[in-house]
Amino acid sequence: MNTNTNSPKNESSWNKMVHAPFKKVVAFDLICMGIGVVIGIGIGVYLIAGM
Repeated sequence: MNTNTNSPKNESSWNKMVHAPFKKVVAFDLICMGIGVVIGIGIGVYLIAGM
């Protein structure tokens, strides 16, 4: 009988989140920065057009 339920090598969800692939992290950051730029431009245009 070979069970590995109590082995310390089980990956937890936190371990998977921390050790994310670098390319996925960079892609996520670029997407978030792109959304931020679009929102910032929209706020700037609103402020300029409102004056």
